[in-house]
Amino acid sequence: MLYPRTTIINGEEVLVDDTQMTGYKEHMTQKHRTLFFSGLITGETDSRHLMLTLDDLSHAPIKLVITSPGGDVDSTFLFYDTIKSIESPIITIGEYCASAAAILLAAGSRRYLRPHAKVMLHLPSGQGGGDARDWEIQHKQMQQYKNKMVDLLCECGAKKPRHEILADIDRDYWMDAQEAIDYGLADGILTREIWKKIMEEGTK
Repeated sequence: MLYPRTTIINGEEVLVDDTQMTGYKEHMTQKHRTLFFSGLITGETDSRHLMLTLDDLSHAPIKLVITSPGGDVDSTFLFYDTIKSIESPIITIGEYCASAAAILLAAGSRRYLRPHAKVMLHLPSGQGGGDARDWEIQHKQMQQYKNKMVDLLCECGAKKPRHEILADIDRDYWMDAQEAIDYGLADGILTREIWKKIMEEGTK
């Protein structure tokens, strides 16, 4: 286990045995080094911090299952940095990867999509305020975000040149699993055989 756990039995605090499941996420994290990331990407995203913990325990592959509509761009860049900085290979498994979540999918050392997965790219968005000078600063920041997103997609193996990616993300650009693979954001469809093989990694 990652840390000792206790519970109250007959009024006394006792250590919980590994065989006494407390939840599927904990079981999958501890036994199979599998993390489930769902929801918005924020600075409080637990999966990023759990990666650091698992990497400290061993350098066996970590599986990251992604179901996300995207989220905060700065938090996405920090998540990306974590994936790229730890020694454990990160196997990404995409189910629904929209906006910034598509970058996390593409960042994996091995990238898979479920057969009916969806992937979407688009421009970063935000809410502006203040006077004209503030708008200029915010516009410059958004341009930097856009260019950095394209840089990361290219680093992760996107098969199109920058100008075509920029044209694609000018509006919501939806892809099914095979289209995302062809784009270079994933390596293959997750089959039963592949799932079984990667779940066995690091548990023997």
